[in-house]
Amino acid sequence: MIYLTDEIALTADSMQYTVGKPVERPGKGVEMRDAKYYLKLGAALQSVVSDLVRAGVADNRITELRQIVAEQTRLEQEFSEKLKGVYV
Repeated sequence: MIYLTDEIALTADSMQYTVGKPVERPGKGVEMRDAKYYLKLGAALQSVVSDLVRAGVADNRITELRQIVAEQTRLEQEFSEKLKGVYV
């Protein structure tokens, strides 16, 4: 499991990537809450960026259009650093 943020993680199996909030279930291990599924890693990461920006607008942390661009850029750079050397 790869934690992209404190609350969002990425997992994969032989068929797809799964993005969601990992939750420990007693006796059942870790499950992904609000899971979304993607065939390509790039699509998964783009969706995470979009969801995080949307959440920032929804809770009024982002109030100007230029802040959207800045937050998208920051998140893309952060994820790029985590994935250096990986083909996306």
